[in-house]
Amino acid sequence: MTLNKSTTKSYETDASGLRGKAKEVIFPNSIPEVQKIVTITPKIVPRGGGTGLAGGAVPQNGQDTVLDLSKLTRIQSLDKERSSIEVEAGVILDDLQHHLKRYNLEFPVNPSSHTIATIGGMIATDAVGSRAIKYGRTSKWVKWVDIVDSQGNLQRKGATELSDYAGMEGTTGVIVKACLKLSPRKLRTASLVPLETVKETLALVRQLKLDSSVSMMEFMDKRISKDLGLEERYHLIVEYESDKGKIKDGAYEKLLALRDRTYPLLASEGYTRIEDPKILTDRFDKIMPWFESKNIPVFGHLGVGILHPCFNHDQEKFIPEMMKLVRKLGGQISGEHGIGLLKKSFIEPNDKKILVNIKKRTDPINKFNQGKVI
Repeated sequence: MTLNKSTTKSYETDASGLRGKAKEVIFPNSIPEVQKIVTITPKIVPRGGGTGLAGGAVPQNGQDTVLDLSKLTRIQSLDKERSSIEVEAGVILDDLQHHLKRYNLEFPVNPSSHTIATIGGMIATDAVGSRAIKYGRTSKWVKWVDIVDSQGNLQRKGATELSDYAGMEGTTGVIVKACLKLSPRKLRTASLVPLETVKETLALVRQLKLDSSVSMMEFMDKRISKDLGLEERYHLIVEYESDKGKIKDGAYEKLLALRDRTYPLLASEGYTRIEDPKILTDRFDKIMPWFESKNIPVFGHLGVGILHPCFNHDQEKFIPEMMKLVRKLGGQISGEHGIGLLKKSFIEPNDKKILVNIKKRTDPINKFNQGKVI
């Protein structure tokens, strides 16, 4: 199915707010349809839920065909003994969780966009999410992926080849199906801890890292805490996979929903540019004063050092300075959102060479997601 050109506008951007121009939008209903489309289409931008924050699904120059995979929603082949399940790329994470609940299983990676994020998109960006301290990245929970290559061939890629596709943001092939590892559902509780200083916050994080039942440490700065109706102090949401937390049941769900409101609230106040640098947690006290000196609100997954500073239009000029500081502290320019269009200029030359080589090997005719990442 192809949309008329007059109806492609909503597919010319993603959650980054960057806007491009699409030639057309196609909605395949099956994997064989994906193969056929790829075979006859010269330039393709794969699209999942459109939740990307780096411009990875933004078509360019009116020449790209957007391949929307939202109709690939089949959930298949649950293997309870091996705790795995096969799903198509367009399956939404929350829909998968709802399906697994009856079997007392779950997919443990939990991005804040879980209500609309697709499995294919999570693999393409190697999504992390709030429980990264315990469960790591999406790729850790993928046994294999089925991809459609630039010739329209369907190929299955196992663990040794997964890095050519997980985290490559749709530049190397179209992910159409995956076999996911699952985890038993957990009893979860939480505590909301107010803190006075960055030093105190860092000391608590170090202490909590020693507790194997901790699955989440979400940081909110003073500005964000106040905006969310909390005290104007630093806060940590600490999630336990036990009954250690003081907040349980419905109150626990409300607390997680409060955390998910953070970026939408900041965006409504004009802080629309969200970044995702990753630093060593022990160097948090070296970068937090810089954010505060610029009045840049910050939240993030502090247990693994992924921070989300949010910039308004006037503050975007500080982003290169932030990237320089992140590198100085031995960090990474992107912890979970990917490179897309927004961060291309910040990639180190040696990292770029590696990405270019992967692209040449997997997509030698440069069909997929041109102009992204590299």
